Amino acid sequence: MPFDTGHAGDDQLLAQLAQMSDLSAPRHWVHYLYVADEPSARGAADAVQATGWDLQNVAESATGGPEWVVVAERHDAVTTPQAVREARAFFESVAQQWPGGEYDGWEASA
Repeated sequence: MPFDTGHAGDDQLLAQLAQMSDLSAPRHWVHYLYVADEPSARGAADAVQATGWDLQNVAESATGGPEWVVVAERHDAVTTPQAVREARAFFESVAQQWPGGEYDGWEASA
């Protein structure tokens, strides 16, 4: 089943999820944001939480780089194409507000 979220990688992830389970089933959904420093990470984390996302982690990047990672999550999320499109737009907008901000995508349980 082809998806049209406006992002090829998101379409591919949805297709993989659809092969493994029903997309209307609630699942654990995780998003990754990278920013330049701790103050930016704290600000981005506040913005994410203000819209109802939970924080899984806010920490220095495990890759040893200078950046910080903000990991947001929702349990019992339904990953419809529209929800994926809206989440990408939201996380990309948050990333643009902070120095070194980059949205690095998402993953979801099957």
